[in-house]
Amino acid sequence: MLLITILTGPSAAGKNTIGYTYAREFPQPCSVIDGDQVRWMYTQPHIAPWHGDDGLRQHQIGVRHNCLLARSFHELGLEVVILDVLWADLAASYRAELAGLPHRIVRLLPTLEECLRRHHQRPPSISDDEVKWTYDHTAALTDYDLSLDTTTLSAEQVAAWLRDTAKT
Repeated sequence: MLLITILTGPSAAGKNTIGYTYAREFPQPCSVIDGDQVRWMYTQPHIAPWHGDDGLRQHQIGVRHNCLLARSFHELGLEVVILDVLWADLAASYRAELAGLPHRIVRLLPTLEECLRRHHQRPPSISDDEVKWTYDHTAALTDYDLSLDTTTLSAEQVAAWLRDTAKT
């Protein structure tokens, strides 16, 4: 069964690394949709989620387009992984847009300290306060199917866990 997996988590949770590792190791063709890249396609400037109603609206539009791409890839026989930070009503929006298709929301939640450590190893893009905003909103998320603390796990370990849990 082809599955659409939505990987959510705070900034520096490992969504991209894990998503692409999972896709490379998946036995069938697999597509990875990066929610940030999709939102950059249609809006200049990009409005971050912590910028109130405008940030939420842009994220909602991104969910719609992520799901359009996911449906298209799924119809072509590809496994799909969507990478996105979920907050507010976004999980419900994903579920509504993907109704009728097998999908799951997987929350990746390392510790805040680990997210900040990883964040500081990257080129600067957002502030520590913005990392904390994504962390707090991800930690408060209640609409998910699976959750995993990725603090001490490698991308390969999480990808294997994703493969194993997709079979159940």
